[in-house]
Amino acid sequence: MGFLPTAKSKRWYLWVSVYALVLWLLLILHRFVLLDKDFSPLLLFRYAALALGTSIVVNGFGWLGARLVWLITTAGILTGLGLMIAYTYRDMSGWEDLAGFLTFIMFALGGFAAGLLAEGIYWLIRHRRQP
Repeated sequence: MGFLPTAKSKRWYLWVSVYALVLWLLLILHRFVLLDKDFSPLLLFRYAALALGTSIVVNGFGWLGARLVWLITTAGILTGLGLMIAYTYRDMSGWEDLAGFLTFIMFALGGFAAGLLAEGIYWLIRHRRQP
């Protein structure tokens, strides 16, 4: 994972901003373009808050040096976004937006939990080998 900044690097602040912006753009693209819902400034703000909060948590763990948490959570978020977009094209009689968003949240939280577990196992193995 050489592309990630080192732990406690100031470059993580840039990563938080870019990560949040990209996630926010993908969420509003899904809602207002793919689902063709009416524009809502309040929903735009809520998506921005969700993207920023997610970005702070994920990149905060990266800043602390937990790169596996960052990697696996990002994989979960990307999988959740992909499935959320895929649910857009299913005929679910109006439930595609809710089903897609819940899928996104489940994969993001599942990725975070799996990342914490992987980082914990990695930490235990690393500290067990040291005399």
